[in-house]
Formats: sequence, C-alpha cells, structure tokens
Amino acid sequence: MSLFFKAHGKPSIGLLLIRLVVGSYTMSLGIMQASNIEDYINKVKALQFFSENTAFIIGFITPFLLIIFGGLYIMGFFTPLTSFTLALVSIMKMASRGLFPTEGIPFNKDMLFLVCFLTTLFAGAGIISFDALLDRRKKKNVIEPIDKNNLSETKTITAEVIVEPSTEVKEEEKINP
Repeated sequence: MSLFFKAHGKPSIGLLLIRLVVGSYTMSLGIMQASNIEDYINKVKALQFFSENTAFIIGFITPFLLIIFGGLYIMGFFTPLTSFTLALVSIMKMASRGLFPTEGIPFNKDMLFLVCFLTTLFAGAGIISFDALLDRRKKKNVIEPIDKNNLSETKTITAEVIVEPSTEVKEEEKINP
C-alpha cells in the first residue's frame, strides 16, 4: 500500500516529460503554420487584434519562433529565455482569442501551455538537459574543502589571482604630471 502514498520518481523526469510533450506540440504547430504561411498571416489579420502591418509581421515571425524555441525547449537549452519567450507567445494567443475561444471547450488550451512554460521558467530544465550539462562543466573546477578532522594529511591549495590593471589615474599624478 505504501506505493500509493509515497512520492516516487524525480522532478527531472517530470520536467523532461513536460519539455518533450509541450515542445513537440509547439514545434509541430510552428511547422504547420510555416508550411502555409499566407493562410496563417491572413488568420492573424482576421483577428483584427493588431494593425495590418503589425499582424503581417507577427504572422510571419511567429511560426519560425515556435519552431526554433520549441526545439530549444525540447533540448533544455537556454531554458529560462526559451520558457519566457514561449510564455509570451501563449499570453498573446490567449489575449487575441480569449479565454473561451469556442463553445463546448471549458478554457483555452494555451493556459495549460502557459503553466508548463512558467513551471520550467522557475524550476529549470532538470538534470536531463543541455543546461544541466553545461552547468556540470562549469562546476568541475570547484576546489574541495579540507577535512578539518583529519589534519595529518595537510593539503596546500594554491590559486592564481589575476587582477586587471587599474585605469584610474592617481590623484598625485593628476597634480604633478
């Protein structure tokens, strides 16, 4: 019975699943929109939410943003920036379509995607991502602390300190050139 009442698994697996499912949907949506770009631009213009020139620019750029950032989201690369950008796209879609876009649907599906993007924005991509891989490479140069209980093995840690030369002119040099 303890199987039903314990939390099993790791948060990174959940974050990976969110990234894979939502990123795949986002990327495939961008591919579908980019395959018939004129229709998508006309749909954006038909919303009459933006001026005609702005609607053209947004209608042209959005499919490619979805493809690029959907791929980055799946890989877990630049996750905070990617999540923030895709969250903004979701907010724009909700603002243009409304919370209840069609009858019979309880709410806009972009609300679910917004929550997923905000989750990865604040929680990160998880261990299974390019962000984590890059963080591990940065952390390899960490100096381990000395065990104070075992003083028989004293270790000397040396560090090179690089100081950039000061560009400030001393006050004495200003007075006596």
